[in-house]
Amino acid sequence: MRAHYLLAGAALALASSLTAQTVTTVLSNGTTDTRYDMVILGDGYVASEQATFNADVNTFLTALFQKSPYNIFASYYNVHTVFRASAQSGADRPDETPPVFVNTAYEATYNYGGVDRCLYIQNTSIALADAALAPATEGRVIVMVNDTRYGGCAATFAVSYNGSQMTEVQAHELGHSLGQLADEYDYAGQTYTGPEPSQPNITTSPTGQKWNLWHGTQGISAFQGAGYNQFGLWRPRSNCLMRSLGQALCRVCQENIVKITNSVANVITWTTPATASVAVQRPNVQQFSFAHFVPAGNNPIIEWEVDGNVQLGQTATTFFLNSTQVTLGNHTVKVTIKDQSDRVRLDPQLVMHESHSWVVSVSDPSLAQLRIPSMTNNLVLVNPGTTVTLSPTVVNDGPAVAGAFAVEFFLSNSPSAWTTQDTYLGKIDVAGLNNGQQVLLQHTTQLPWSLPLQIMYIHAVVDRINVVAESNETDNEIARVILGQAGPCNTGLEFQDPLTEPFAGSISLAAGGTLHPTVIAPCANPTSALYLIAWTGSGTAPGTTLGPGLLLPLNVDALTQIGLGNLNGPIFGSFLGVLNAQGVGQAQFTLPPSLAIPTGPTHFATVLLGSTTLFTAVSNPIQLTLLP
Repeated sequence: MRAHYLLAGAALALASSLTAQTVTTVLSNGTTDTRYDMVILGDGYVASEQATFNADVNTFLTALFQKSPYNIFASYYNVHTVFRASAQSGADRPDETPPVFVNTAYEATYNYGGVDRCLYIQNTSIALADAALAPATEGRVIVMVNDTRYGGCAATFAVSYNGSQMTEVQAHELGHSLGQLADEYDYAGQTYTGPEPSQPNITTSPTGQKWNLWHGTQGISAFQGAGYNQFGLWRPRSNCLMRSLGQALCRVCQENIVKITNSVANVITWTTPATASVAVQRPNVQQFSFAHFVPAGNNPIIEWEVDGNVQLGQTATTFFLNSTQVTLGNHTVKVTIKDQSDRVRLDPQLVMHESHSWVVSVSDPSLAQLRIPSMTNNLVLVNPGTTVTLSPTVVNDGPAVAGAFAVEFFLSNSPSAWTTQDTYLGKIDVAGLNNGQQVLLQHTTQLPWSLPLQIMYIHAVVDRINVVAESNETDNEIARVILGQAGPCNTGLEFQDPLTEPFAGSISLAAGGTLHPTVIAPCANPTSALYLIAWTGSGTAPGTTLGPGLLLPLNVDALTQIGLGNLNGPIFGSFLGVLNAQGVGQAQFTLPPSLAIPTGPTHFATVLLGSTTLFTAVSNPIQLTLLP
């Protein structure tokens, strides 16, 4: 016979678990992503008692939203129910004589954990699966048990009977599940000796320092006896729903419920523009608006910001941005609504604030917009004097056509910043780009002999001198890394001047000017480290033979004779000199204005002089173009 009953019970349990669930939204105040969603399950209700379950839910919700703070924030909640019929009504009562066992969907039982009034469910896996059928849920799931014996408990689920004090028990359990509140009642003789509790409504401080901002409000102070201990823990008020049924929640408990609710709910329900990115062309005015459900009684404050600057006097739900009153480019428009509910006095996490931001791109239809989205370089590991090829892509995002401009290149030790004092690596002239057009460029350049043996960065800069009117002048460069390493021990010559390529410079004859030819000879003999820089206007080929294997890449002419005859004078400063300990010698070529010499390309080259051998090394040529 026992086996028969066991099999029958197993069959009934299986039938119960296979019962179809009914999902109902009983309170809908908005979308699930803007509200705090509760889910209520029922246990011990047979199929014919679904109406009873629905009535119990309605009774509970009616009572709950008459309690503070739920009455103030009622519009912040959605409530969903999931009904699964049980095979039998009620709940297990294993501590009665004789014991009572019934077959229910979630196996609710009294005397859970040995506490007679602790009513809890045992089939939590099915309960969790059912709760997941609801549109959304936050916090613990509420379970109503169809039994008249007083009881309730809260852990993963907030469980209550449906008897005469159901609404009070369930509101108390919701204080645990939603508000993360502790029980405030105590058991005689118990003394607490542990650390400071995490719950906001109990403390080890006899003065109630944890809630000092509420002292003197509606009887709040510090009262010993809380958290199941008669001694060692204090509560905020003499009595509260977390201590005794039928009592109102104290302001300390209400505050935490409000803060947790607001941390989940999003009080901004819609915005316009709906997209996070907004494009505005001058001279248009862009409207921004939003809607919210902060109660008017909470005296909400609305604050608009543009790029972090509060817009004085702008406190409505609509704000207008005048594109002519901000700079071209990207801006951030942000609105914040601040709930000033008297139920919250401490809000370090700003959960009572809700913000929404838009990124606004302001452009001018009469302007172009140039940028360099990408660049490649054919070498990363490089030696001094290495030739590299740089390939930047330049785009014009418009809307206007971009006229002629240049893309220039700088060698810097910074990945993010460059200046005109960095080594100039030349430029590419671009005739122009139409709206939406892009072009892949290629620039081959020789790195300086003075390249440091470290990580360096080549920056490509489009339209550095702003000859093209652009809507955004802050996104015109890109950088790529190279790593300088030791190479062959060459003797090199280069210019070291701002905005002058190391191997090619120019001076106007009319205006005059100064450049600094610099010798780089790290392997020169420090005991005989003399250098001589020569000048020619006749080109570099076939050159001048100085000795076996030494070909100076200059053709001797009148400029050569002028230079040699005026070494270290006002024009050819330090053209004959001694290298320093690092093998560097810097000269200065200063051309006075209106000098009567032909225009066109000229060249410098250097030769090292020895103590036993007159000429020991020659350098590369560098070009100086004389302009009118």
